[in-house]
Amino acid sequence: MAYRRYKKRRYRGWSGRSASIPKYNRLIKIFGDVIPRIKQSFFELERDALDELFDDYGTIYGEAAEEYARKTFPKWKNYTTNLSGQTMERLVELVPPYLSSQQRYSLLQIVLEKYKRAKHHQSVRINSKDPIRQFSELEDKIKAMDYNESLAYLPDALLSAAKWLYDDDITAARAMLAEAEKRENDIIRANAIRDLELLKSAVLSGQVNTASYSVEMPRGVLHVTVYEQSKCFVATVCFGSESREVEMLRYWRDTALLHSSLGRKFIVWYYTNGQTFASIINKLPLFTSGLRFILHVFIFFLHLKKKQL
Repeated sequence: MAYRRYKKRRYRGWSGRSASIPKYNRLIKIFGDVIPRIKQSFFELERDALDELFDDYGTIYGEAAEEYARKTFPKWKNYTTNLSGQTMERLVELVPPYLSSQQRYSLLQIVLEKYKRAKHHQSVRINSKDPIRQFSELEDKIKAMDYNESLAYLPDALLSAAKWLYDDDITAARAMLAEAEKRENDIIRANAIRDLELLKSAVLSGQVNTASYSVEMPRGVLHVTVYEQSKCFVATVCFGSESREVEMLRYWRDTALLHSSLGRKFIVWYYTNGQTFASIINKLPLFTSGLRFILHVFIFFLHLKKKQL
């Protein structure tokens, strides 16, 4: 069966990197699951492709290295001898040019998933009794959620470690993936703008006083909470509106509750019923003391978690 050999390239070592971390572990850290896939692909190469790869190996690393690789290959393949980190580092560059387009694309998908950037969460809270300014802020934020990259993202360190990622077929695949993600982003954003216009009309007309809505795009998530202002029983009954405890609870709201569907529903319920809750709690001093203690413990753990971030 014939194989397709991709263009040869100049290979580079990784001189200057820290020697304190075993080389194989560094490879796993950079490439993740690509490493075992490349290793298995190396073992499964057709005879002609394998012979040419060993020729490349000798050209780059010397006749002695080529002779050792040819002699040790059966032992590597049946796992009686382990591939060293140095050898695996070399194979990361040498093997992919001998793989099919589909195999190389599969490797690309693995590294793209590994380096998928975390989505940025944004939130907008809209007071249903005075919504104009917040809706204007919301419109600005959703318009800014654009996708304008021409290539699917890969970090420079990875590209430096695997020059085959610059090859034409891989670059074309990255461009197609970026274009697909851009189209997805545009469709989701257009639908979100339409939905939020309906929500805006409902709030301005007084038909809706509380609601929660989220739009998730390839690069970010926007959370919208519409609420009807009421007293905050924690601020008014337990601590005081400008206390450090209340500030920490607001931090928890913005960084945790707003990022989950149940959390947003709780916020809506809290804003709707806070005043009633406050009036009830205010008549029960013992209950208030117990609640304050429980909240102090909870806030303490929030502080610890925040310091770990």
